[in-house]
Amino acid sequence: MHGASMHGDVIAAIYDAPMAAQPWAELSGRLRRELDCSGTMFKFARADAADGRTRFIFDTAWDARESWRLYDSTYRYLDPTCHRPMAPGAVYDFDQMMPLSPDGEAERYLGFCRSIGASHALFTYLGEHRGVRAWLSISRDDARGRFDDGEAAALVALLPHLQRAAAIHARLEAERNSATIHAAALADIGVGVILLDGGGAIISTNRLADRLLDRGTAIVRDRDRLKVRGANGAALSRSLAGAGVGEGDGRVIVAGDGAGDPLHLLVRPWRDEQGDGAGAAYVVYVDSPADQAVPRVDALRRRFGFTYAEARMAALLAEGRTLEAAGEAMGLTLASARTYGKRVLARVGATRQADLVRMILTSLARLD
Repeated sequence: MHGASMHGDVIAAIYDAPMAAQPWAELSGRLRRELDCSGTMFKFARADAADGRTRFIFDTAWDARESWRLYDSTYRYLDPTCHRPMAPGAVYDFDQMMPLSPDGEAERYLGFCRSIGASHALFTYLGEHRGVRAWLSISRDDARGRFDDGEAAALVALLPHLQRAAAIHARLEAERNSATIHAAALADIGVGVILLDGGGAIISTNRLADRLLDRGTAIVRDRDRLKVRGANGAALSRSLAGAGVGEGDGRVIVAGDGAGDPLHLLVRPWRDEQGDGAGAAYVVYVDSPADQAVPRVDALRRRFGFTYAEARMAALLAEGRTLEAAGEAMGLTLASARTYGKRVLARVGATRQADLVRMILTSLARLD
C-alpha cells in the first residue's frame, strides 16, 4: 500500500465489504492488488457448524476453478485455519501454522499450495462475532517472493478494521436470517405479509403473499403498487391516505369479493417511535381462507389424541366435506360416520362441525 490516502481508501473498502451486493468479494480483489498477492481468501464459519456450512470468498491471479474443486474435495481438511488455534489479531506464516510433521500431511498441503501459486502465505483470525468465526489468508507465488516485516505490519494495521467489519457482517447476517425466519414462520401459519413504504409501494412480501399476488384474483401487483380487486378497490388507497387507519388496530378490507376467491386484508400503519422513519410504513396482513392448509392425519393424531380413523375423519371435515361425504370417502356407513363424527367433536370439546373446522385450521398441528 502506498500513502495515507490509499490506506484510507482500503479502510473505507473494508467497511463497505459486509454491505456489498456480493459481500467481501470486491474487498478480496482490492486487498490482493494492494498487498501484491497472488491470492486472498476470507473464510466465515458458524462456530457450531460443520465444514459444509463454511463460506469462502477468494480472489486469485490465476484461474482458480480447478484448484478450488481440488481444495474443497481433498485438501480442505489439511488447511491449518480449519483446525489450528489462532489468537485474534495475530498474523502467522506457513512455518508457524504448519510445522513439519512425521505423518507428512504438512508437506502434502504445502505441495498443493505451491502447485497453485501460494508458496508463501500469511494467516490471521478475525475472531468470533455472534457465533460466526472469520479468517483471512493472503498468499504469493515464488515470483513475488516472501512477505517482509513491513508488509506483515501493514496487514496488522488493517486488522482492527477487518475485525470490526467482521462484526458488522455477523450482525447483518443475523438480521437477514431473522427476517427470513420470520417470513417463513408467517408463511407456515397461513398469513400473507406485504410491507409498503410511505408512498404505498411494495418493498417486501413473504411466500404466501407472493402466491396470492401472482394468482391475481383478489390482489395484484400494479407495477410496484398493491392493487385490490373487487368492490373495495378504492379502500386501500383511502387507508394509506389516512382515512380509516387511526391509532387503533388498523382497517380490514375484503378483496376480490366478487371473484369467488375473497381475501381479508388488515392494513396497519407501522410506527417506529425511536427510528428515523426509513423502511416500511404500512404492514398488510392477508388472510386467505381458501389457502388454509389442513394438517396431516399424523399431525392431528399428535395434537388432539385422535385414533387414526378419527384423525382422518377430522381432516376430511376440515377440507369442507359433509359428514356423509367424509364417511363415504372412508368406506363407512352413514351410521358409522355419525358415530365417528360425534367422537371427533367430543375429543376436541366442540359441539358443531364449524367449531371443529375452526379449531383444526387454527391449531399448531398445521405447522407439524
